[in-house]
Amino acid sequence: MNKKLIGRVHHGSLKKQTSGESAFTLVELLVVIAIIGVLVALLLPAVQAAREAARRIQCSNNLKQLGLGALNYESARGYFPISYGTGWDNAGGIDQPGAGWILSTLPYLEQQSLYDRFAAASAFEGKMPKTNICPDRPPRPRNAGISSAPACDLMEIQLASLHCPSDDAETEEEIPPNWARKVATTSYKGVLGDTWLGSSGQSGSVFHNNSARYPSGNYDTIDPRYSASNPRDCHHDTRCRGIFFRQTLQEPIKIGSISDGMSNTAMVGEDIVALNGHSVAFYADGDWNSCNIPLNYGTNTPNPTAFRNDWSNARGFKSRHPGGVQFVYADGSVHFLDDATDHGLFRASCTRNEGEAL
Repeated sequence: MNKKLIGRVHHGSLKKQTSGESAFTLVELLVVIAIIGVLVALLLPAVQAAREAARRIQCSNNLKQLGLGALNYESARGYFPISYGTGWDNAGGIDQPGAGWILSTLPYLEQQSLYDRFAAASAFEGKMPKTNICPDRPPRPRNAGISSAPACDLMEIQLASLHCPSDDAETEEEIPPNWARKVATTSYKGVLGDTWLGSSGQSGSVFHNNSARYPSGNYDTIDPRYSASNPRDCHHDTRCRGIFFRQTLQEPIKIGSISDGMSNTAMVGEDIVALNGHSVAFYADGDWNSCNIPLNYGTNTPNPTAFRNDWSNARGFKSRHPGGVQFVYADGSVHFLDDATDHGLFRASCTRNEGEAL
């Protein structure tokens, strides 16, 4: 093959390679971008749903651990974890340190060291911080004699197990009403029962439910120390029909009193910290709700601050899980209660000794 032929062959191959090259036109590029956008739009809800499913499972695990912790406490002590009242409830002269039932449960949540630190700070001996007596970090003025108690610092310790991953509150940055410093909060509240929280005189009568199938907000007896003028309201005294309320120090709840059945009685449920100013994790007035208020009431409020401050309507069970709220029952099982659950049946599941057939 001579040089002239070689040159022709080489030249022809270059020409063929050049003519075979291709590129995206503008229209083709836009079509590809549109397809990618559609795929992302289809995929994103699935990703979000998967993430929410994972958060809900984690929340269920948190509730399960709380429920088992409470049951183990009951097995060891003979009664469920107690709350030590609050500073403004006299309780016939009984000292009320203000420590909540969650604080009592800590040793059974693998938090023995934190419990010991609270005990060393006299949290169970009248030195538990109450409302606004915990000022900002040092230097602290000595206010009311106990504002510099070491328990004030312990109140800031946020436990992941007390926070639902779907609850979007900035838990470690929360400064609840009547508290002068940041404190740890909880997404999980003990079931008080189904009492009407009407003592505030605000709008508690919205859910008095005279016509409910189970109007168990009524009480046959009146405790003159607290609620003589509110026969439907037990949250100041010991008449509550749930398992956790702030006066259980006077009358600890035993398993034997759950005559409705362990598997029929809700023990702890979810709440949204940003919609309930009473959510301080270790305080006896921050760890309970009432089932008198319908499930997820207020979650779509246009004014969260105003709703949160209307405490008698804010202290109901709610969550950021779509469609319902999770509860752990007295047998340790966790259940998801749909928003469509009949309100009378829901209230009945929150009392331990009313004899309702569920």
